[in-house]
Amino acid sequence: MHLNHMRSVMLVGALLGTAIFAGPTVAADKNLTEHCESLAMQFKTADVSHLSPDKLEATRRQAAHGERLCKTEPQTGVKALDLAFRDIGITPK
Repeated sequence: MHLNHMRSVMLVGALLGTAIFAGPTVAADKNLTEHCESLAMQFKTADVSHLSPDKLEATRRQAAHGERLCKTEPQTGVKALDLAFRDIGITPK
């Protein structure tokens, strides 16, 4: 009986510890996702008239890839969008 009680206490402790540390992580992911989506929107409105058609196509593919990653891997999506901005010579806001 004592062993079952200890298991329950350890399980509850582990769940509480996970909940305490998971809260800030979820909030950070949400902010990163919002930032990623904001970058994607900024890219769509950026002036790209100075680019050659080949460079424009490659940069748009990079930005679209970053935008898709915003939903599943926002940190990687931000990096991809930053690369697209660098390719067009614009610093995102």
